[in-house]
Amino acid sequence: MNLRTSILLLTIPLFAQAPHFSVRDAIQAEWTRQPLTFTEAQKSTLMAEDRARLERTLQRIGAPGAPPLLPLELEKPTLSAWEAKAKTARTPQERFTALFFLNRLKSPKALAALEGLAPEDVATWPKHLHLEASIATARLNGSEVPPALQAFLDARQKAGKVDPVRAQAARLRLVLAGKEKELLPLVPATPGSLLALMDAWNPEPWLKREPAHIRLGRAVAALETPLGKAKATPSVDLGSLGIRVTHRLTTPETWALWSRICDGLPDDRPWPGHLRPGAALRAPRTISVHQFAKDPLMQVSDPAVREAFLSRLCAVKDDIRAATLLPALRKVSAAHADRLRDRLLVKENPVARAAAIEDFQAVPADLDLLTKRTWNDTQFESQQALIQSYARWKLAPEEQKAQLLPWLQHPDWACRWEATQALRSLDPATPWPAAPKPTPTDKAILKEATRLAERGKPVRLRITFAGKRVVTLKLDPTLAPMNVANLVLLARKGYFDGRLVPRVVPDFVVQMGSPYDTMDGGPGYTVRCENSLTWYGPGSVGMALSGKDTGGSQFFITTNATPHLTGRYTRLGEVEDLDRALKVLDDLELGAKVLSVRVLEF
Repeated sequence: MNLRTSILLLTIPLFAQAPHFSVRDAIQAEWTRQPLTFTEAQKSTLMAEDRARLERTLQRIGAPGAPPLLPLELEKPTLSAWEAKAKTARTPQERFTALFFLNRLKSPKALAALEGLAPEDVATWPKHLHLEASIATARLNGSEVPPALQAFLDARQKAGKVDPVRAQAARLRLVLAGKEKELLPLVPATPGSLLALMDAWNPEPWLKREPAHIRLGRAVAALETPLGKAKATPSVDLGSLGIRVTHRLTTPETWALWSRICDGLPDDRPWPGHLRPGAALRAPRTISVHQFAKDPLMQVSDPAVREAFLSRLCAVKDDIRAATLLPALRKVSAAHADRLRDRLLVKENPVARAAAIEDFQAVPADLDLLTKRTWNDTQFESQQALIQSYARWKLAPEEQKAQLLPWLQHPDWACRWEATQALRSLDPATPWPAAPKPTPTDKAILKEATRLAERGKPVRLRITFAGKRVVTLKLDPTLAPMNVANLVLLARKGYFDGRLVPRVVPDFVVQMGSPYDTMDGGPGYTVRCENSLTWYGPGSVGMALSGKDTGGSQFFITTNATPHLTGRYTRLGEVEDLDRALKVLDDLELGAKVLSVRVLEF
């Protein structure tokens, strides 16, 4: 069955010709995203495997009348539902998930999810299912650790199942909140510990940490020259963060601190005059965007110096850095921000154009020209920004409809879906969008997805980072055939080679795959979501998104369980050799270089 024939078959009542629903049928149906018509009689003739595949396909498509994928407690979590779940939780997965959602709901009863655990349960509790952050959150929300649970936690510590960095980060949060008096023994300074402890430090209210934060910024600024070469200056003292520095910080460690120092600045407070914006202009892009996302502008009183400085910022050549700078520049000088926005609007870079579109607070003067440019962009960011801006610009409903309707004919499904959602907010009766014509890339992905899914064996991808660090992924093409096939095809082309890791969030995820070394962009097309209820445990591999069906080249690996991602982000598989992989990922520096991603099995 070729692609054209298969798509045509899905436009007529399903099973009119044969009582089966194959792997190939499911892949084609999920790509076209069209409602499937069938009768209960036809459904009853299916074999159990085919019927289950059909049910999952209907859920994934999500067309009108389809059954929901997520159970109510995941779709719309409530305190009562998860407090009830906590009472019946018995497995580590059930307990962790209930604890996680009760913490998100700020329940003072969150630790009820761990009730009944005893020291002998440590043997069956997964080593990498870390509890330190969740227990600290529960305590901050008013829970008290009962003696029986404390005995279980002490036994985990004795058994070597507690990570010192995670434990110190949790303790730092509790010390800052007055729940504990002292930190644990200091942990060595590494990229992972620096990020983790700064992430624990930054949520502290700015007024409490402002003096120390500024002192830390000055100390870190003194460690590096603008070109990133170490100066002969003493290392910074990080004892108050729970970190022991016994060596001169390396450049990756210094940039890790610098990024989190910038992240910790409040949005409405400019950095004091000692900030070195020139250094950040020469920093790796994945690091400098952290600074530019805040307000990096020096408060200069001399008008001539100020004008020269602002003009320099307007002339930043790197489109991604310039796009990240625009919101900060808007706060300081409308005239200079307008100049930068006008330059970004006509750039070839869609991410830069997206930033320019988001900068407009009212309808641009030449909306038709902007629409034409954006329509032809190869990245979804600018198209999504424009489609979402019609409502933000407060266009009249009829004018919004006039702007949105053409997007229903865009060759990319994500644009059609985004426009449909916007139209439905104006008219709930808006029909389901039609399927676009498959591009050559779509056909290649569908062909490879079918081959891999029918083969039914895991696909292994080996990621080699600089420093001879290796992580191997084991992906499941029977669970997410299109997304697995897409990564396989990209890896064969060498798409990921030489890229930098733009996102490292300790005890959460490591994300990579951006063509810009940030969290922007993709391969120039989008891939449908293939969501499932497979749990996001430690070491799970998932697709990064900016909305439904917007997958591309960016993927993430979890470094702890993340139950809230289940059913919302396509899960492709997991890492191989979890213990070895997490040792690499837990201490991966921000901006780590991906030397290669290779397919090990075909």
